[in-house]
Amino acid sequence: MSRKNPEGKPCRRTGLALRPAPQAPGRTLSDRVVRQVFDLVRHSGVLERLPTNEHRPGPKGFPFRTVLIGLILSQYMGKSANINDAWETLFFALSPGSKALLDVPNVDLHIREGATREEIDRVAHHQYATSKRVYRSWSSMTRRLDPAPHDRRKRLSLSEAKKVRRKWNARDNQDTVRNLEAIAQDLILAPVMASYRRGDFARWPGHIAVDDTPVPVWGKEPDYHQDRASLEITTGMYVKGGTQKKSPSGKAAASTNTGTRRGTANKPVPRKTKSAREKKAKAPEKREFRYAMMAAFPGHGHGDLAGAYPAVCLGMILHTPGTEPGPAALRAIQPAFERGLVKDLFCADRGITQAKPHNLHLQLLKLGLNAVKHYNDDKVDRQGEFRGMQLVGGEFYCPLMPTPLVTAGATYIDSRTDKDRAHALNLIQSRKDYQAKIKEYGPAGDQRRQCPALGSHATVTCYRRPQPRPSTVVDLDAPLSVPRQPCPPSLGPSGTPPSTPTSAGGRASPSRAPCWPSGGRNTPCSPLCGRKPGPDCAVRTRAATAT
Repeated sequence: MSRKNPEGKPCRRTGLALRPAPQAPGRTLSDRVVRQVFDLVRHSGVLERLPTNEHRPGPKGFPFRTVLIGLILSQYMGKSANINDAWETLFFALSPGSKALLDVPNVDLHIREGATREEIDRVAHHQYATSKRVYRSWSSMTRRLDPAPHDRRKRLSLSEAKKVRRKWNARDNQDTVRNLEAIAQDLILAPVMASYRRGDFARWPGHIAVDDTPVPVWGKEPDYHQDRASLEITTGMYVKGGTQKKSPSGKAAASTNTGTRRGTANKPVPRKTKSAREKKAKAPEKREFRYAMMAAFPGHGHGDLAGAYPAVCLGMILHTPGTEPGPAALRAIQPAFERGLVKDLFCADRGITQAKPHNLHLQLLKLGLNAVKHYNDDKVDRQGEFRGMQLVGGEFYCPLMPTPLVTAGATYIDSRTDKDRAHALNLIQSRKDYQAKIKEYGPAGDQRRQCPALGSHATVTCYRRPQPRPSTVVDLDAPLSVPRQPCPPSLGPSGTPPSTPTSAGGRASPSRAPCWPSGGRNTPCSPLCGRKPGPDCAVRTRAATAT
């Protein structure tokens, strides 16, 4: 190294140390700070996850907890998490009492002014020996925690890097990788739990927000011409998606998900030719060779809670960009959830919520968390239909819910005044009366839902149909032959039930859809209704009627 001492003079070498003089810290840490860090690490549970410090041939190394606490103290002093800075902190920035607490030998490694060459060589020898003991302990600990140990200072070939990456992703090594993640999570949550016990999170309702952010790396990208991989074997290309832009047709362009697809971390991305319209409509992308860090933070569902509790990190997972963001988000919040911190709402962007249901959404249901949906501007309202029920804003509603309620999301987005926004929010809240009720969750994550007009707590009333028989539920995963319950038709423009159109003979005209429109126009209603198709059902809400 070519480092300099605090006086700004060139570092001197000796014949024994073979190393520049250390850059000793300019101050000494107080015993109170060292004791606090020591207690936090001891009560965090990290020491139980570290491997045993078995003796190996050669000079005895330091305990693993000493090296770990030295790294934390080095960061506290504003230096870095490099192992050489941890050595300098342990031997130059601690008092004799703190050294005894951390099992650090009380050796004076300072070279005083006017020292002779023999004295300089003797102190330099101690510096070299103690630094090697710290490096030896660090290397021994990381090799036992690493699922694929290798020389990280050497550029491997692409084929060798693939073998290392396969070991990291192998199922046999998942316990080792999860143990590394648990060590980082315990260190993060140790000060958070201390603050939580003091009551700093009293007003936090337990909502959590998760997001992915790029992390810089030291290594360069793989060199495919010289067949050399990156020093950062598990890194990948991180794609930053820009803001949505309007396409020439007036519709919002599709957003760009963060990260890359699985398996493309060290592969060249094929170039695709695009038309001029696609290049103009798509938001610009910025590709970076980075890690991806999935971080979890406290969230609030109401604006008045902003600043009422600390905005700290509650979880952190370092992973390859674009590889399974859903499971990474779950692992980021799992330790905080196990400690009873997280409950109710889970908020994330589309790059995470678009994960497969069994990777994210079903797992959130098992934890009892509700995912906050995030959609494009043209997808905030009706999104599709499934077995007769319409999906609006991520929830299932009656298929004949009034149109103003279906388009309430777009109304809120297009509102410009406070009065218009309040009206749109009132429409969104009025959707709740038409929402299908969840009866129970199946073992595989499926749901059994019921018509909102059925049951003793019905929110919508069909006052022209006969008294319902014993209530049955709508199973969304059942075959199409399962009879469905009749849903009420929509309200008229003024909030009153629509008038019944009649034919010349006085009978109800069959031109309108039946109560449940999935059976077709000319098929009778469900067995519960028993009537021929016709608008002989009307709706009224138990609260104020929606307009």
